[in-house]
Amino acid sequence: MGSEARHHHYVPQGYLRGFGHKKGKNWFVFANDLGTGRSYEANTRNVCGERDFMRFESEGHEPDVLEKELSKLEGAACEAIRNVVKAARFDSEDRVLILNLMALLAVRSPERRESMRQFHEAVARRTLDMVLSKKEHWEHQIDKLGRDANGSQVSFEQAREFHQRGEYTVEVNRERHIINEFGVFDTVLRLLDRRQWTLYTSTGEYGEFVTTNRPVVLSFKEPENVPLFQRHSPGFGLMGTEIFFPLTKHAFLIGRWKRGGHTEVATQSFIAAANTHMMAYSYGQVFSAEREILHCDESTNIHWDAEFLRRFNPPAA
Repeated sequence: MGSEARHHHYVPQGYLRGFGHKKGKNWFVFANDLGTGRSYEANTRNVCGERDFMRFESEGHEPDVLEKELSKLEGAACEAIRNVVKAARFDSEDRVLILNLMALLAVRSPERRESMRQFHEAVARRTLDMVLSKKEHWEHQIDKLGRDANGSQVSFEQAREFHQRGEYTVEVNRERHIINEFGVFDTVLRLLDRRQWTLYTSTGEYGEFVTTNRPVVLSFKEPENVPLFQRHSPGFGLMGTEIFFPLTKHAFLIGRWKRGGHTEVATQSFIAAANTHMMAYSYGQVFSAEREILHCDESTNIHWDAEFLRRFNPPAA
């Protein structure tokens, strides 16, 4: 029996290498934290990974079987990315593999799991509000559940006091998260396939693309025309949206509904705008091959330096 894989990358190392540089046998990126303003050089092995992230306990299967199978898909997709960049064409089987990778990245991340946990916690707390609003409601639920093996029972007063203190969290087990993710994977993949994809290429002479810990970005094309409460929750099937996905430091994809399906040479202003968009929608981590990044400031002026950390994280007044 082979050793069990325990450190799982939710953004594949092979993908991150497309935004890095090689030293000896290892690949490195500059990891830039927009929250703290810290920038450091990191081995791709040490970013975007968590212990047992895709571990799935199921009778008759090794707990890392899912991680191993997904690694095969990720490896094939990374090879497809190299083919697309080399040929400057996004089509055929390479397109299919890359869209599968995008769907996986879109539905799977620690931040999405935490958002789902918070949703379940909010529902649970609201349910307890109702159950504990009256003693008879609580006793009815206890009668349905029955007593534990020792015949003990938490009183209504104890339960209400505990709930009112709010000193608890509601957890969702990892297997449930994984089931939920794959429950929406096929839908996201079909919607990605329906879009028209434009491939933007660059030699790097006028700047390079970056990626983030949220490499698939879905956003409204004209957010100013969308009500504030809807701007941060577009759907993959919604008209008026675009999907941004950096392929490598020299290639970038945008998926639209009506315009696309071709290849363009990226201008310097496009690279700066794309990088700024990716950083704005990231989960706070930006990965680049160089410390200096082409980007725009709030006035849309273009900069090619390492000051983006200061511009995205201004000092407190």
